[in-house]
Amino acid sequence: MTLGQRIKKLRKQNHMTQTDLAQTLGVTKGTVSTWETNSRNPGFETLMKMCDMFSVNLDYLMGRSDDPTPSEMTDEEKDSLARDTVSEELTEYALKYVRLDEYGRSAVESIIQAEYRRCRAENTLLDGSGFKVSVRISADGIAKE
Repeated sequence: MTLGQRIKKLRKQNHMTQTDLAQTLGVTKGTVSTWETNSRNPGFETLMKMCDMFSVNLDYLMGRSDDPTPSEMTDEEKDSLARDTVSEELTEYALKYVRLDEYGRSAVESIIQAEYRRCRAENTLLDGSGFKVSVRISADGIAKE
């Protein structure tokens, strides 16, 4: 069973509509629909909220186990899953960004710069010293770093 099928099954077992689930998780009904059709996947925090809400473990929700019994993930497992999720999201954003025209890229860069300045001014920037980023872009079979 796929993640989308599992979400739909759990939602229905809990007598929830897509709108109900969306409101509970703070997303749109359309977002829930994309999860249920496997067009997109929820982020790590949303997955964990669903596990708590439906009282199931992450492996069950993801379709990797048929045992829904909640289990406590180790901090290392949570960190690993969070890194994987962030990596997938950033890859998706990068692929969308490279397809934008000049105007679109300029708009995205302006938003990033404005938000960075805002966070710096409000002293809400996350500490970046624990992060290592590596980007590899390949077009026509030629890899560049």
